[in-house]
Amino acid sequence: MNDQTDIDETFEDVNIKNYNHIEIEEKDKYLKFSNYLIYGGLVLIFVGLFVEFTFNKSNIELLGYLGEYVGGVVGSFWTLAGVLLFYSALNRQGKEFLLQREQLELQRYELSQQREELKLQRYETELQRKEFERQTEQLKEQNLTLSIQKFENTFFQLLGLHNEIVNSNESRDLAKDWAKKLYLRFIGKYQRLLEENSNQKELINESYKLFPKRLEYLDRYFNNLYYLLEFIHKSRIEDKSFYTSIVRAQLNVYEQLLFFYFANSELSPNNTIYLIEEYELLKGLPIEELIDSTHKTYLNPKGFGVSSF
Repeated sequence: MNDQTDIDETFEDVNIKNYNHIEIEEKDKYLKFSNYLIYGGLVLIFVGLFVEFTFNKSNIELLGYLGEYVGGVVGSFWTLAGVLLFYSALNRQGKEFLLQREQLELQRYELSQQREELKLQRYETELQRKEFERQTEQLKEQNLTLSIQKFENTFFQLLGLHNEIVNSNESRDLAKDWAKKLYLRFIGKYQRLLEENSNQKELINESYKLFPKRLEYLDRYFNNLYYLLEFIHKSRIEDKSFYTSIVRAQLNVYEQLLFFYFANSELSPNNTIYLIEEYELLKGLPIEELIDSTHKTYLNPKGFGVSSF
């Protein structure tokens, strides 16, 4: 575009210079010819005077002859010179008018070129904007990918720790059925305390705190499980339910039952029940396995993965 503009400007300068040169030549030609006629007229006047004085004519006859001579011969020369000068002036005005019109055409052409350049600049700016948006989207995708990778690394580390705790529990004296055996002990403690206290909420809390083996098996287990769920909940990952469903798949029925009573005890963090309900962590749990059917009301039906009881 810049090369084309330079060519156009050079072409314009050459045209103007050529036109000015032709105009000057034509102007000089008409002026010279007019001057020749004027000077010729003056010469003829002097010639006429010389002739008259040479033949000794009277003053009256001299003046009459001179007047006729000037009006007839010299006047014709000067009239022609005036016509030529007038024509030269008209011709010059016409040329100047044509030059002005050509200059206007060149200006319009330049404006048209400038508009085209502006269009091209806008187009280039639009391309740059789209490229910037594309790069921004790519950067967002890369950041999202890195964020997901970072999240999943931490998630699977916590999940691995959960499985290590489960394996540790299985290696203890209660062996692989540790969760079932602990739940049965919890039921036994609950039934013994039921004779002393009929308040279900207090009874659940006391039974969970006091039943045997709780501290040894469950404190570390549920603390890690809670922080795993809390980590998912506070993350900026979009499909959080996908990851909580992986966690839920790690729990058997008796672990879910113990998790339910842990959530309803004062030993659990405040938002444990919220996390269970939000991510349906007890989905698939047979409600009839609860110690008392009324206990299901301590949790929103969504926590069991159902719309209502």
